[in-house]
Amino acid sequence: MGTTPKRHLFKTLFIVFLTINSFNIFAQKAGAIFTDIQIQPTIAYLKYQGVSRRMVRLIFKNGKNYQQAEIYVSFNNLTEKINIPANKQGAESLEIPLPGIPVTKATQATVSIAVNHQTYTARCIVEPSRSWNIYVLPHSHVDIGYTNTQSKVLKLHLDNIDESIALAEKTQYYPVAARFKWTTEAMWVVDNYLALANQEKKSRFWNAVKKGWISLDGAYGNINTSLTDSRQLMQMFAKSQKLAKAQGLEINTLFQGDVPGASWGLAAQVEQTGIKYFLSGPNASDRIGNLAKWQDIPFYWLSPSGKQKLLFWQCQPYSLGYQLKGDKIPNFFTIKDPKPFYTGHPSENFLNPYLFDYLDELAQKGFPYDMSILTWAMSDNAPIDPELPDAVKAWNEKYASPQLIITSTKQFFTDFEQKYADKIPSFAGDYTEYWTDGVSSAARETALSRQLSDQLKQADAVWAIRNKSAYPVQSFDESWKNLLLFNEHTWGAYNSVSHPDDEKVKSEWAVKQSYVLKAGDIIDTLSMLSLKSELSKANQLDVYNTVSWPRTDIVYVPASLSKRGDLVKNSSGKPVLSQRLNTGELAFIAEQVPQMGKSTFSINVGAAYRKGSGMNQISSNTISNGVYKIELAPQTGDIKKLVKISTNRNYLSADSAGLNQYLYMPGDSIEKIQSSSNARITIKEKGPLVNSLLITSAAPGTNGITREIRLISGLDKIELINTIDKKAIRTKESVHFAFPFHIPDAKVRYSIPWGSITAETDQLPYSNRNWYTMQRWIDLSNNAYGVTLSSPDAPLFEIGKITTANLLGGLPHAPLWLSFTPQSSHIYSWVMNNLWHTNFRADQQGMVTFRYFIQAHERGYDSYQANQTGLSNHQPLLVAPAAVTLEKGLPFTVNGTHTYIEAIKKSDDGKGILLQLVNCGDQDSQINISPKNNSSLTIWESDLLETRKKSLKNHFTLSAKGIMTIYIEN
Repeated sequence: MGTTPKRHLFKTLFIVFLTINSFNIFAQKAGAIFTDIQIQPTIAYLKYQGVSRRMVRLIFKNGKNYQQAEIYVSFNNLTEKINIPANKQGAESLEIPLPGIPVTKATQATVSIAVNHQTYTARCIVEPSRSWNIYVLPHSHVDIGYTNTQSKVLKLHLDNIDESIALAEKTQYYPVAARFKWTTEAMWVVDNYLALANQEKKSRFWNAVKKGWISLDGAYGNINTSLTDSRQLMQMFAKSQKLAKAQGLEINTLFQGDVPGASWGLAAQVEQTGIKYFLSGPNASDRIGNLAKWQDIPFYWLSPSGKQKLLFWQCQPYSLGYQLKGDKIPNFFTIKDPKPFYTGHPSENFLNPYLFDYLDELAQKGFPYDMSILTWAMSDNAPIDPELPDAVKAWNEKYASPQLIITSTKQFFTDFEQKYADKIPSFAGDYTEYWTDGVSSAARETALSRQLSDQLKQADAVWAIRNKSAYPVQSFDESWKNLLLFNEHTWGAYNSVSHPDDEKVKSEWAVKQSYVLKAGDIIDTLSMLSLKSELSKANQLDVYNTVSWPRTDIVYVPASLSKRGDLVKNSSGKPVLSQRLNTGELAFIAEQVPQMGKSTFSINVGAAYRKGSGMNQISSNTISNGVYKIELAPQTGDIKKLVKISTNRNYLSADSAGLNQYLYMPGDSIEKIQSSSNARITIKEKGPLVNSLLITSAAPGTNGITREIRLISGLDKIELINTIDKKAIRTKESVHFAFPFHIPDAKVRYSIPWGSITAETDQLPYSNRNWYTMQRWIDLSNNAYGVTLSSPDAPLFEIGKITTANLLGGLPHAPLWLSFTPQSSHIYSWVMNNLWHTNFRADQQGMVTFRYFIQAHERGYDSYQANQTGLSNHQPLLVAPAAVTLEKGLPFTVNGTHTYIEAIKKSDDGKGILLQLVNCGDQDSQINISPKNNSSLTIWESDLLETRKKSLKNHFTLSAKGIMTIYIEN
């Protein structure tokens, strides 16, 4: 990189490397002349006369230099003289090349400058520095809304594709590293672009993709991955993988902007989705906790099974480009139709001096690589930076190191892994998300989204169980797309809290809300079609079980399907316990409905069958079903005793404030916490099968609340149905329900997509510990007993105490962010809040229902039992008029230790059945696919695209905590 130095050689240089800083470090008066100098070492090498020279920065203190001057530089036993011309504008700093070859040990540099018969001298220590390659990823952060209405945001991103293709074509003969390429970030943009484009435009687009001008990453949007269930998390990549297959491409990257943290489930599904690389460019400061400590620490993110890995890199915040260049470009938030902006000075307000300081900091931290990646966006939903190629070209002509490379996500990860695969560490654990709290600002829609995801999976399952023809692939895909868009991280406008009555703010929320409402319309239709028969038997019902084990549970029959009477009989003509409810529904117990199958019952004239119903007991404040006995505090309606009758164990401590207690924090202040009052307890249902108590109370922040405690005779579960009639309140507030169980030495485990974790133990450092997001269940167990709590409606919870008090606004570097979670059997369900200062809703109002299911178990933790409980509560038995046509059901059964089926569906081509298997145990499981009725089965290992990847026998192994998709043809 250099020439052999000669001792005491003097050279006179007439070229000076001059840089006016892109930001003013020191407050200066116009025309002030410097009074001293400082020499700042950098990691950079300048190109000079065909060689690389180490660079230092000479900084003029307390003013600028305007005069002609002589600079003497001593380094490496060499001294050089530099003449600098006068500068009318004044120089704040100079970039000085050091003589000699790169040093291999710390070496002192001395710089003197003579101006107006005065000499100033400074020294610095120059450490050895590697040669760097810095990859720069051009993109525009995709907020679906936020800066403008969703339609205008979409138009901007579609225009960006056209602008990018034109710029890439213009710069195609630039040096390779400076040729423009564009990352679309979200497949939502591409999906809409292709839907609106004519054939010529589509061809131009795909040609640009194949040339590398347009880069595609796999995710449909920047999704809150902890909120998606397992199937939805996989569907996040469905559109990209289908497009890639159709075009003969490979899309194996995920770029997620803004969102801090991500679900461990992403690592679990690598083999299913083909996504191998994950670039995270999080927010710079808003409610990100301690997450910044993960910046530039790449690692292989091991799945819970340890069999799969996802190469993860969290780079500097995605807003870097705007941070450096923002004062030279328009505020695109305020422009009606933003267009790419030319400053006319591409190299100004670019990466100098930021990049040198950034890389020096990396080096001081012991960063072991010679490459890194920075994203380059002009703000949220901004046009492209048309000057980037010229800025990179000029940079690379000036500096030997660091060299800049305009990149795609895929190019960077491929280059990085190829060079450093054996040096990249591997870590396991959940990167618990921070921004899930905002979803409780729209609690009703969040609950509906969760319910619809379960309902959609059940519709898929019934379609497969019944082997119905004409599988409506497009409707199912459209449903998943709308659910994903609802879980996309943008919930509203940037001024949603400061100006909630602004028409644009209300418009953006209406569109966001419409995603879940549209999904609901489609899913209701799919559910109806899946259960519908061309001909049905009068007064007979089919009851479907969509989970993978035989099941005994309650069935609720609408009044319209049970007009004949209240007497229910099974297929053998034996009467079963039933009860007509106050709602008009007919409830009965369906026993041992087969796995992924159905049982048939009849509705008959006559009274409900009551034999064996003596287990149910109810009074003004107690309720029992033979399994549990519950006692309420008459004054509050809170549960003060929860006893498992078989052992007489009370799962609440004597000093407990009460289970299912309503808690309201005005101003989100724990000191001002309030509860409900004026409780009135009445008996809602009293019968041989269903008993329930209804507590009606006044409650702060509401027009009133009701809490129903429901028990089913002989069933091992407690159902709580809490309904809040919320008032619209814009001052800060939070709402919780308390579950202070008494389980000494309990560990807290909860379900996440494709698995479960133990709080704290299975979390990556610096991830969120103030609150958590459950998929289906939380289990609180010691070695002898415990409780499984699940909620189809309320995903957020806190452990031990309310840890979200005073978490208001952006909270950069706030000490309130926890770094450790002590284990506790006290859980607080966090159902509502408006703590955010942007994006999320300022208030919410109206009726919202939160259901909870509790099952106490007289044994230690069992992962399979916990997943059974959660799935059963999320996927109730379904009822429909009985089909006249004989339906054989699935041609197979599935068995495997600690293994359950997450999802079952018909294949898109209609030729087979897809099963997604999960082994939740700590040991490998032998899976047995047993044909029924002498069926001939062909079994394949498969994936998201339903590929027949590998032939399987009827018996195969699923690794501990592993997942697998299989395709079965009959």
